[in-house]
Amino acid sequence: MFLSNSSLVELQCRCTCVYLVFVVVSSELFLWNVAVNIVTNNYRTHDVCHPIFLQARSKGIKTNLTIIPKAMAERVTTKEALKKLDAQLECSLCLDTFKQPKLLPCFHVFCKSPCLEKLVTKDGRSLTCPTCRHIVPLSERGVAGLQSDFHIDHLFEIQDAFNKAEDDNDKNCGSCENGRATGYCNDCRDFLCDRCQTAHKFVKLSKNHKLISLDELKAQVTSLVPPKKAVPHCPKHSENALKIYCDTCSTLICMDCTIRIHKDHNYDLVADVLTKHKEELVSSLKPVKEKLDSVQRALKDFDTRAKTIHNQRAAIEANIHKEIDEQHRLLDQRRTELVGELEMLTQQKLKDLAAQRDQVEITQVKLTSCLEYTEGGLKTGTDGEVLEMKSSVIKRVEHFSTEFESNAIQPETKADMELITEGKESLQQAYRNFLQIDHSGSFSLENSHTTGNGLKGATTGETKTVSFQAMTKKNKKSKNKLDLKAELVHIESKDKSKCEVVVVRKHGQYKINYRPMKRGKHELHITVNGDAVRGSPFPIAVAPSPQSFVKPSRVVRGVNSPRGTVSNNKGQLVVVEGATVSVLTPEGEKIQTFGKLNNAYGVTVDKDDNMYVMECGNHRVNKFSSDGEFVAAVGSPGSSNLQFSNPCGICYNRRDNNLYVTDQNNHRIQVLSTDLKFVRCFGTRGNGNGQLQNPFHATFDSANNLYVTDRGNRRVQVFTAEGQFLRTFSQKANGQKLNLPLAIAIDSSDTVYVSENGPNFVSVFTSQGAYITTFGGPGTKEGQFNHIYGLSINRNDSVVVSDCNNERLQIF
Repeated sequence: MFLSNSSLVELQCRCTCVYLVFVVVSSELFLWNVAVNIVTNNYRTHDVCHPIFLQARSKGIKTNLTIIPKAMAERVTTKEALKKLDAQLECSLCLDTFKQPKLLPCFHVFCKSPCLEKLVTKDGRSLTCPTCRHIVPLSERGVAGLQSDFHIDHLFEIQDAFNKAEDDNDKNCGSCENGRATGYCNDCRDFLCDRCQTAHKFVKLSKNHKLISLDELKAQVTSLVPPKKAVPHCPKHSENALKIYCDTCSTLICMDCTIRIHKDHNYDLVADVLTKHKEELVSSLKPVKEKLDSVQRALKDFDTRAKTIHNQRAAIEANIHKEIDEQHRLLDQRRTELVGELEMLTQQKLKDLAAQRDQVEITQVKLTSCLEYTEGGLKTGTDGEVLEMKSSVIKRVEHFSTEFESNAIQPETKADMELITEGKESLQQAYRNFLQIDHSGSFSLENSHTTGNGLKGATTGETKTVSFQAMTKKNKKSKNKLDLKAELVHIESKDKSKCEVVVVRKHGQYKINYRPMKRGKHELHITVNGDAVRGSPFPIAVAPSPQSFVKPSRVVRGVNSPRGTVSNNKGQLVVVEGATVSVLTPEGEKIQTFGKLNNAYGVTVDKDDNMYVMECGNHRVNKFSSDGEFVAAVGSPGSSNLQFSNPCGICYNRRDNNLYVTDQNNHRIQVLSTDLKFVRCFGTRGNGNGQLQNPFHATFDSANNLYVTDRGNRRVQVFTAEGQFLRTFSQKANGQKLNLPLAIAIDSSDTVYVSENGPNFVSVFTSQGAYITTFGGPGTKEGQFNHIYGLSINRNDSVVVSDCNNERLQIF
């Protein structure tokens, strides 16, 4: 009898009351060591006459016999746990238990030798993962230089603990080696008797160790939880434990390491940062899960497409038989030819589709491996190991972001076969042209194209047109009647605008007319016969029309000389009133007022609704909690880091979680972290590109570019978040330039609004600086202004104007 290694087998004896349950501990050609349990309905010794015992005895194998009740055996769950362990500890190449498992960057694990070593290229510089075909570069050490998988190592530890937990009868104490073990130390990973457990609690080095009972140990390993490992010690300072995590180097260090090697690095205790980094790891998996969902949906599309092709084949074959059966005997041969041609074309399409599907399945394997590896590591890894694996996981996720293309996972092979019936009138002379199976002359999404000014954007209330030209596989204008549908969707609210589809004339030309009524970013979805056309969905930025600014939609009165404004994550409006800060409902009702400030201007909020206010009079930044409680402040007069000179504007960047301050009289931008620490600064005094003259305010667009009102130079300058100059603009209609630009805001369509404090105007530009319109003017009527010190965009994409000397907010 031959049994595979690490297998669990259950046999029933000839006697119906007896079950033989045994675990193969190790085997080659035959069993070498077998632990056998006879399970009966009572505790009577049963004659051991089963052939398995006879075979074991004949080979000189010792059998460990234990009699247990059948009911008790049915409650044992460690058997299932062992099956799970065996499956996870098996190398998929050699189908044997892992030997020196090595982790590839794609998170697949194989034995070092001979599995991975066989895959190394002749030059020894790389190998290809046999699961996902990822090319793995190798160092000079070769396969030995690859990372070991701590997750697999922990599974082996679980298996070891499993065996210890199972073999707990008459187990000797691992400390005194005389007493019978009654408990287990998770830290020492050893069994202890009652006396040694008592002593364990009084010894200084072990008094904080975790002691558990043998039953608890069984439950622990049955749940596949590894025994707790002691905190590792520093390889450079062996007397110190690795209890500190260096965020700069992404590695574990000890206290001595922080003094010299990591002196100026960003580090903290492992216990204090573990939760944060775990959350970041879990959050980083979100795009992986989303991409995996896309892949799984795409695989379903492959199945649907294959089914459609099969259905088309059946339908076309039925039409072939119908048409030819109506004709004379001479068409019988052509019928056979057509059916055969159809079969060949169908098989070719299915073959092409299967090849494409294979590539998508590989992508699924990559995403699944990353997801399962990280989740497994988070479940079984120690604190340090979880932190150490973070950088590789983040790197892999970033690789997915650049490698993953949603269009690349869609089926390329089309279900586009059809039957063309031409030549009936001259059937006797040209019967071979009577019926044809054609897919190259039918409609082609790849060759068709979409054009028109409507793809470049629109304004609210404006009708725009997009043209669609349908083409065939042979790149000729399609004559087929198509089911073309179009829909304009607002990205933020998901509101949909129906589009009118007009057939201009024959030969496959269509016009799509749409008229958006809501400003912001939209997507234009165009489908033909249920499939998205090339490029769909098309991004459409809808800017507000000039008529939107003739009169405000709402006026909020009762605010004291309003300056900077910002909408928080709840949709509430935060307003600086010179010496105080007020929070208003979206309708303009005051909820609270707080602070005692000296000539404050700008305000912004972070992702947690903490508020940051620029106090120009005291040259500092004040931080308040979301409830209005003072948290901290930083700044003093001067030109050094974290010193300011009449700072006015501040904005928050969600991408890097930093604050950007317009340090007005220092002619620069200072970048601070949300805990008010200096990060960097850029800008110098002057009128060249990238130079500033009294910058007043700044804000970000959707591409993470920073727009700064360069007041002294009468222009707006655009920088990357790192401070690299991109472009500048200032020209309005008739050659006029901006006049004292102060406040700036950008809506979801990347339309830019700039206040001009001289003429009390608000000028509107595209993100590239093309002038759109100007509204406002001096006065006290609605739609007129008297000193505009603040602009912001609320959650409805409306423009909030701080009409300071008129002591009101006007919303457009």
